[in-house]
Order: sequence, then C-alpha cells, then structure tokens
Amino acid sequence: MNIVKTLLVICAESETQISRQFINAAIDAKIADQVVATSFDKLEESVHTSEGIEQILVFPALIALPDAMRENLLQRIASLQNENPQIRILLTSPLGGDPRLFDMIQDRMAAALKSTQNTPILTIETSDTSRTLDFENFATLPDQVADISKLIPDRQGQGVWVREVLDHTPNADAIFYADADRFSATVDLALVREQGLLIYGLEGQPLPASYGGPLRLIIPGHDDRCANVKGVARVEIVLK
Repeated sequence: MNIVKTLLVICAESETQISRQFINAAIDAKIADQVVATSFDKLEESVHTSEGIEQILVFPALIALPDAMRENLLQRIASLQNENPQIRILLTSPLGGDPRLFDMIQDRMAAALKSTQNTPILTIETSDTSRTLDFENFATLPDQVADISKLIPDRQGQGVWVREVLDHTPNADAIFYADADRFSATVDLALVREQGLLIYGLEGQPLPASYGGPLRLIIPGHDDRCANVKGVARVEIVLK
C-alpha cells in the first residue's frame, strides 16, 4: 500500500490566532506528515515551500467560513493546483458548529463547576433520612476501581462499588433516578450492592454528561435496562 505524503496547512486571519499548543497537538497526533500554521494571505507561500509532499489539505481554523472567503480560497487553490499538478490540493470544511465541540466545552464547564463548588452529585434517600455525596466524597471511598475498562472493556472512567455507597437494608429495593427524575430503574438492593458499580469520574474530574454523568450505574453481566443507567443523580431505598 502506497502512503501518500500529506501536508496539513492550518489557516486563520493571522498566524498568531492559531495556538502553538494546538499545532503541537496536531503534530503529536500524527494526523499528517507535516503540519504548518499560516495566515490566509500566506497560503501560497506555504504551498511553494513544501517539499516531498504529494497532497495538501488546507484547514480553515474558524468556527464558520464566510461564502466570499470560501470562494476566494477555492480560486486560489485552483490556481495553485494548476501550478503544481503533481500535488493534490484540497480545502477542508472549517470547524463549524459541530455539536461535539460544544459538548466538550459544556462537559468541561460542568466539571469545573462541580470540582470547585463540591456540588452534590448523588442524593440517597430512605424513609427517614437523606444524605448527599459530592465528587470528593466518591473519590475518597474505599474499594475504588481506578480504571473501569479493565473490568468492562467498552467503558471508561473511575468508579466505586455500590456496596461502598449504599448501606445494607434487608428486603429492600434501590430505585435509581436519572434525567431529572424522568427515568427510574428499580433494582434489588442486595443484588446491586453485591455486583453494581457507580462510575463517577473520568481523568480525575467528575464524569461528563456525554459519558453518562454525573453517575453511571453498571451491573456487569446483566443485559436489561436496569443494568446500565446513565445520568443517575438520586437513589431511593424502599422496603419491599
């Protein structure tokens, strides 16, 4: 299989608008053989000075690319293509309003707020008591599972066994509430204490909503909907 030597040209209004950290991350990720940052008006210079390259991708580092600017870039790329027929030159889409980008920002905002304000992430209720646990409480519980993927390969994060969170109550159920109480799952308390895991963190921060935060209940080896509950924020213990 032939490997095509690729140059990624990251463009913005000025080169200083492009974070050096962003460029270094792109280089470390090996998304192209060469990565350069330049301003739009120096695009031609970046193409003319490239060596040993078979294709060039021009990436506008913008949330949105105005139509007039896009047409201008396409015309300039067409001219460059005519001058360099041996090199394939293409314009990529800009970052755009990709929901994944804003999900990441939202997750980091939520994680920062929770970690600095010690916001409760779980409320545990019985017939006569109520208590809350925050991220720090979960992180200091015994019997931690530092890497959930070692137990459940398709899951990520840090967790703790349910038995460290919920006290033993004979002949009782645990009702896990999620999505602002719009969803609930009822599980035998003895079963979930014996086999259940609560994933509460990812990379040392509160579990993002996109991963099932604030808490994700997993009961390994069980396939029903009660064995994988995302967005858990409240548990009620009720006698049968």
